[in-house]
Amino acid sequence: MSSSGASAYSRETGWLRTLAGVVVATLTPFDADGRLDVAGVLPYVDFLVAGGVSALMVGGTTSEFIALTTDEREELIRTAVRGARARVPVIAHVGHVNLREALHLGEAAARAGSDAITSVVPYYHAHTQAAIVEHLRAQARALPHLPFVVYNYPAAAANRLEAEAFAELLEEPNVAGIKLSVATLGELVPFMRFAPQVCVMSGNDAIWEQFVALGGRAVVSGNAAVVPELTTRILQAWLDGDLTEARRLAPLLEEVMTLGWAGAPGPLKELLRTRGLDLGPARVHSIAASEAADRPLPSAELRRAVSWELSPAPAATT
Repeated sequence: MSSSGASAYSRETGWLRTLAGVVVATLTPFDADGRLDVAGVLPYVDFLVAGGVSALMVGGTTSEFIALTTDEREELIRTAVRGARARVPVIAHVGHVNLREALHLGEAAARAGSDAITSVVPYYHAHTQAAIVEHLRAQARALPHLPFVVYNYPAAAANRLEAEAFAELLEEPNVAGIKLSVATLGELVPFMRFAPQVCVMSGNDAIWEQFVALGGRAVVSGNAAVVPELTTRILQAWLDGDLTEARRLAPLLEEVMTLGWAGAPGPLKELLRTRGLDLGPARVHSIAASEAADRPLPSAELRRAVSWELSPAPAATT
């Protein structure tokens, strides 16, 4: 039980039940020496909020959490919450293969004022379904006043939470959502039966049309870290049934996905830099410098769609 004394969160009445729109998976600013750039978080959050996102998911894969220390993860969450200034909810990623560290990060996120926490399934070593459930259940129970979102990313974690195991987690009333970073729509479909009891979010920008057709309302997008206004326009068009507009803009999102190497932090940061917002280098070097140098620039159509040339870095928020 958290020491906060706050009332337990209920997924039947809580805010995540009605969440719709783009939840942006944020990047992490570093300075030229590779240190966490706390001051850089504030204008970046302003940029994302101005782009119309529905919530921030901080400290996850796009944030390079695997390359951050625990102290840095805590500071990143605190600063993002402060920068958001309650304009949009902040979902803090506190996942760690070490349960003790995950619980520590969860408490830190709660103290910082995060609106929800999320945790990736245990990674690297193979886990049984029962072990995954046990790991995630302990985190949900430790902070019953906060909504808990499961982060299911089989390709990166080398472990997959199955739909039946997720159903077991729903014994905890604050298990309020699941982010599914899966390759195919077929992998996502078994979880749609839990909506709208929980917020089922797609983490694959390539399947929005099909996801919305199944009743999906919220997505988590790393590409939104660079083009928040474009992603929010496209998803809203799908939600509104404006197929003409959605299909007109969809190729531009596909271009961003190509330029950003399907969400690699380094290429996304390079792309964002062309918009006038410099978040420094990435710590995770997933592509070689020679490959990065050969990438094309955004097309004129993409630049027009988001006023690329007219997007200087915002002034820092105090």
